[in-house]
Amino acid sequence: MIAKLKEIFASTLGDSTDQVFANTEQTKLLASVALMIEIIAADNEQHDNEKSMLRQILAKQFDVKDEAANDLIARAEKAQGEATDFFYFTADINENFNEQEKIELIESLWKIAWADHEIQDIEQHIIRKLASLLYVSHKDFIATKLRVVGEPS
Repeated sequence: MIAKLKEIFASTLGDSTDQVFANTEQTKLLASVALMIEIIAADNEQHDNEKSMLRQILAKQFDVKDEAANDLIARAEKAQGEATDFFYFTADINENFNEQEKIELIESLWKIAWADHEIQDIEQHIIRKLASLLYVSHKDFIATKLRVVGEPS
């Protein structure tokens, strides 16, 4: 998995893979964005507001803007397209994220799913699956959803 991510980074950045992967933050960010792309693509409809929410998350949470965001999204789309399953990304996240970072990632996934003010069953299913693979408790899974969507009426 790491070798494949190194290849993707090296092909897009033109840098030596050792230099690129000296920074684990880039790997964490790529894995996170790839999962966000998975939510955007889940319902087979890419809504502009979902991509816009992804860009907002990148800017606010990771300070990645403009051309850097475009590059990161392109690399994440490529990685997501080449991955055979979620484990490709969740293993790296489990290795490098603490519990709070995982919860924040799940909340970001809910924000993207809710960007069109409708959560499709497939989006909820994927977020639930990812929460399980990331060892995020059901309590935190529900709490993050409620923070994004609000309390049911």
